[in-house]
Amino acid sequence: MNTYKLLLIIISLSFWLVTDALSQSLTYTSTDDSHIIVTGTSTLHDWELRSSTLMSEVIFNTGDGETIESLGSVMLIVEASTLESDRSRLENLAHEEMDAGNHPEITFRSTGNGTIQRDGDSYQVTAPGDLTIAGVTRQVSVEATCINTTDELLVCTGARDLLMTDFGIDPPTLMLGAIRTADEVTVEFRMEYSR
Repeated sequence: MNTYKLLLIIISLSFWLVTDALSQSLTYTSTDDSHIIVTGTSTLHDWELRSSTLMSEVIFNTGDGETIESLGSVMLIVEASTLESDRSRLENLAHEEMDAGNHPEITFRSTGNGTIQRDGDSYQVTAPGDLTIAGVTRQVSVEATCINTTDELLVCTGARDLLMTDFGIDPPTLMLGAIRTADEVTVEFRMEYSR
């Protein structure tokens, strides 16, 4: 009986060690060389807002500790007030419309079921998740191309079109409505991650 119990313990421990080894992960954290750019149009000219003050973390699941096999999670936080423009009036209006005082953070958190397609050192990543802007959360899917530039660095780039009104944001207007911005904006990103 004691031998039987000992054998069960050894088998259970072995199973746990094998399962743990197969569920390793790689965690990447954004560096200061990361940024996002929000671009749009208006009845007068195109415009953009840019921020490099952000924090992001990506966790990949691996089979052998080094080879990326699936997406674990993605998290991104941008302070709304750090979105800057060379047009100060537009910048201030954007912060007001996003209600940056009451909702200071723009966030994206993946919700699982992401996909990865590998081509050498390049990965096509699709991450569905919750995007929150101005206190309003919508489900979106973000696509990115990620490339290992070194063993320790991963660069991910991509873009996503959004409607401001989907997040309760009124497209800013200038000069008593004579200049109107379009509802659709494009969010471009270049994220550099280190592990």
